[in-house]
Amino acid sequence: MAKGSFSLTVHSIKVLIKRELVSSLQGWGFYGAIFVSLIVCSFLLKNFMGGIREENILISSYPLNFPLFVSVIIISFYLVVISAISISREREQGTLEILFYGPVSSFSFTIGKYFKDIFLYLITLIFFAAYFFGVSALTNLGFTYSLVKSLGLSIFWVSCVISFGLFISSLTGRVRSSIIWLVAILLAFLAIQFAHSAFLSFPKEALSTPLLYLRRTLYYLSKGISWVSPFSYISRGMESIQIESMKLYLLNIGYCIVYSVIFLTLSVYILKLKGVRG
Repeated sequence: MAKGSFSLTVHSIKVLIKRELVSSLQGWGFYGAIFVSLIVCSFLLKNFMGGIREENILISSYPLNFPLFVSVIIISFYLVVISAISISREREQGTLEILFYGPVSSFSFTIGKYFKDIFLYLITLIFFAAYFFGVSALTNLGFTYSLVKSLGLSIFWVSCVISFGLFISSLTGRVRSSIIWLVAILLAFLAIQFAHSAFLSFPKEALSTPLLYLRRTLYYLSKGISWVSPFSYISRGMESIQIESMKLYLLNIGYCIVYSVIFLTLSVYILKLKGVRG
């Protein structure tokens, strides 16, 4: 019985992935996000090459890593938005209720959405690898082992972004609410980190006692955000690659896996708790 239930869950996940993946690949949004990321990347590389010519520099350490970093950020914003509206859109359209009348559970539905977005990024990764390999061949900028590590680690960064988006979507009943909550949370993260950085520019002697308490509060909030915000894992991962620390590199992968599991588990639990109508 348990084996039959497991097989049914796996089958449901496969059907959901295929359904969602085909729908995404037939739309223009996915290709538009890739196009924008590569255009921005090309602009950065053009400026970089111009600087090399002016300074007469022929080599540079990890020249393609920063453009890749920017490209991943752009794609991550696209993926966090589509994952943040994925559950709420199904709920708003009424298709979630229809799906849950069948063999689809909260777990299989959430995992299906997650792996669909992961597969979308894996397809994006093929475009990125081909693009940077072509750039390397045309410009002699090295397609380094560091870049390969960045490409591999980016899968785990994007996993954090997708799981965070699904968590937001599980909390809301409408697409508009999902987008508003997502934007509000990300802006709040940014505002707190900016305020903390601003306070650090002032010496302690120049701040009154209430402002010192406020700076300390912002410090703890900023530390918390560095673990909650999915985008923090991208910058943390890039730092581990830049300092060439395999220990930090593997540790970052572990952090990303734990982060994804936690937020996916929360998404499944909240979806089960709220039900199909929210």
